[in-house]
Amino acid sequence: MEKIAIIGLGMIGYEITKKYNELGYDTHIINRSDKGFFKNNDNITNHFVDITDENKIKKTIENINPDFVVNTAAFTNVDLCETEKELAYKTNALSVGYIGEACKKLNIPLCHISTDYVFDGEDGNYVENDEINPINYYGHTKADGEKILNELNHDLTSIVRISVPYCISPVKVNFFMWVLDMLKKGEDMNILIDQWNTPTFVNELVDGIVAIHKKDVSGLFHFGGGEKLSRYEFALKVAEIFEIDKTPINPVESSEMNWKADRPKDTTLNNSKIEQKLKIKLKTVDECLKELKKII
Repeated sequence: MEKIAIIGLGMIGYEITKKYNELGYDTHIINRSDKGFFKNNDNITNHFVDITDENKIKKTIENINPDFVVNTAAFTNVDLCETEKELAYKTNALSVGYIGEACKKLNIPLCHISTDYVFDGEDGNYVENDEINPINYYGHTKADGEKILNELNHDLTSIVRISVPYCISPVKVNFFMWVLDMLKKGEDMNILIDQWNTPTFVNELVDGIVAIHKKDVSGLFHFGGGEKLSRYEFALKVAEIFEIDKTPINPVESSEMNWKADRPKDTTLNNSKIEQKLKIKLKTVDECLKELKKII
């Protein structure tokens, strides 16, 4: 039985773990602490490790000796990254190097999850070889994580950039879940009309990562969603698909937000490379929301 090591048990790590467990793999979770998920499952093993501890994370990967590693661990609070810079850099950049070095030493394929925030948002519709230019510290740390991996020259590495991931998650409230909850409560919310992205449906992302694994694919890939939307447009679609009054959704501009970190305006990702490489066609947001509606 193949061994899969999944680093990080946030929203994406949880869904990838669930998927590989369903597929019957010997699944190993590497996370800082026990979140109480996947208890009493003989095919899932937990390893409680601080990934910023170089010796411990390398030793853990060596002891597991997996056939495939997925690194989902990240410090993703964009504003907090501006004040907790040391921890953000250790988590999003330095630890990525430790993981990459361990995988290279053991000749293990590694899939690392990155972000659209490596771009400055001036152009949008970014392809993989477009120049990166992060405008906040979170983006800077993630860009350096990519750079460190690339400098290792480990041929079995794939880097997957995503954009505003959403799903129904028991781990973390994402933008979709927050909007739906606020709509159900009828509570007002201020949603941006001038920030665009290609929201990543996590269920599709997980299938894409499994495909990367099974097809032995490596390289840099963009895995956004099937269409470009502003946050405001996305929220309106949630109201429409779930048939809830859209009145609580208030359009606002970025200038009205009291953020510590700057946000890029348009980080839409061009998905053509991964669609061609993996032979997949990403769904529209409407299609993804309809899938979610069926399971809520």
